[in-house]
Amino acid sequence: MAIFGTTMVLVAIFDACWGLIIIAVGEQVQTVAQHLSDNEFNMMVGSVVHSVTLGIFSLSGVETGEHARDLLAMLPRPDYLVEVGWSRVAFSATAFLLGIMLVARVRGAMVGALVWAIVVLLWASWVMYRIWPVTSGGFGDLIQGEGVPMSAVELTLHFLWPIVLASRVVIAIARRESAAWR
Repeated sequence: MAIFGTTMVLVAIFDACWGLIIIAVGEQVQTVAQHLSDNEFNMMVGSVVHSVTLGIFSLSGVETGEHARDLLAMLPRPDYLVEVGWSRVAFSATAFLLGIMLVARVRGAMVGALVWAIVVLLWASWVMYRIWPVTSGGFGDLIQGEGVPMSAVELTLHFLWPIVLASRVVIAIARRESAAWR
């Protein structure tokens, strides 16, 4: 289990950094949402000018604002990415501690790692379901082979790794490998 504990610590460090990046992106999305809200009237005027002149004249930034509004409409709400990022950081901190406990052979670490793996798998399924339009819209359609590296990292970190960890912990518990642990 020491190898799984060490792997858990390393994956937790990587995922915490990934979560911090998502938080930064989420804060930028919140800023864009605030700018769109502040300039709603200007965008309406720009759309009217564009429509009345049959597309000959267009005010600067109106099309960009409309595209940004369409992208924001894919999210459940503007602060969603920040919440996902902070929850990733929290899961990573828990995984870091559980990984250290597995390496140190602390008695309750296996059950904690099993519970963590199940909760992370459920959480990742829910988040992936909620954010799929953004993922497929931003990184490309997976079915057509677009965005494969990003999706491979996501699926490995949040689906494959918890399944492998949970199966190994169940085997270790069945073999009573933790009987001699402190």
